[in-house]
Amino acid sequence: MKCNHIVALSLATVAASASAQSSVTMFGILDVNTRYVNNSNLPSNLTMNNSGLSSGRLGFRGVEDLGGGLKAGFWLESDVNADTGTFSSTGKFFQRRSTVSLMGNFGEIRLGRDFSPASQNATKYDPFNVIGLAGSNITSRMPGTFASYYRHDNAIQYFSPKLAGFQAEAMYVLDENPQSSVGRHMAGRLAYDNGPLSLSVSYGTTNVNTSGAKLNQYGVAASYNFGVATLMGYFQRDNLPYGTYGSRVSGSEDRWQIGVTVPVGKDYIRASYVRTDSRSGPVDYNQSDANKFAIGYVHNMSTRTAVYGTVARITNKGGANFSLAGGAPGLAGGGNSTGAEVGIRHTF
Repeated sequence: MKCNHIVALSLATVAASASAQSSVTMFGILDVNTRYVNNSNLPSNLTMNNSGLSSGRLGFRGVEDLGGGLKAGFWLESDVNADTGTFSSTGKFFQRRSTVSLMGNFGEIRLGRDFSPASQNATKYDPFNVIGLAGSNITSRMPGTFASYYRHDNAIQYFSPKLAGFQAEAMYVLDENPQSSVGRHMAGRLAYDNGPLSLSVSYGTTNVNTSGAKLNQYGVAASYNFGVATLMGYFQRDNLPYGTYGSRVSGSEDRWQIGVTVPVGKDYIRASYVRTDSRSGPVDYNQSDANKFAIGYVHNMSTRTAVYGTVARITNKGGANFSLAGGAPGLAGGGNSTGAEVGIRHTF
């Protein structure tokens, strides 16, 4: 009996020690909205959507203390489309992130599927987080053309320690193809975050076909918190050789955004202006530009629950026919797209 007590006590001590050195967290976001979109000369459309304020997700993350300042971590994160009960249309369950990493005084080495440094500026410096009715990627051809524009499989990443506000990150993506280098991606980003000021520069290149064509991405971004408001903006240039995928997506595209968030008590207002310029390629591509204006209000009912509303409008020029998500298909070049959405977000 005494021996049994000793064994039980020993097991409890081991379990407590393991618990103290490791942690696993389950987390998620459910975000559903109702959206109305009217495209010029087309019937209006009323739809239910997800991810208007924050991207719906379900995830698990954990850290194990290995001692000596070394830690191991994992992160598994899936899309959740709460309006339909489905997950990512890509077929990848952990589409958002699937990584394992080692962390220490040297920084972090991360392996697996994750965000590319080349696309981080658009997500970090857009008050609408490139999602929902007003996300800045609505007026861009590139994210819709490449499934791996934001995230890449088979990635090796390094994050440096933060030093005086500076941090560098780099990514190399294996193409896993002995016959070609299609899918190989290299990217880097240097960021500065210190007090109210945030700055970022990024670059990325991706091999897109067997002819050697590359998608090259260049980005700069900045934000400043004035207390009464946070002003933010970014510039992104995506270069793709003309003729790679046809006149509508090849060439060069510049995307400018300026945005602001204004706290109102525990709530906040967010607004943005996005300009997309098609810079090279055939004549009709060169003249296919767009402007987008958006404003929204977020009411935080608690630390976990918020209701929100957004209004946005796109005005196209030339052959551009960008439409707000949810609009009737077939918008003619040079047409307009106007919409509004109201939704609820809950985090856990």
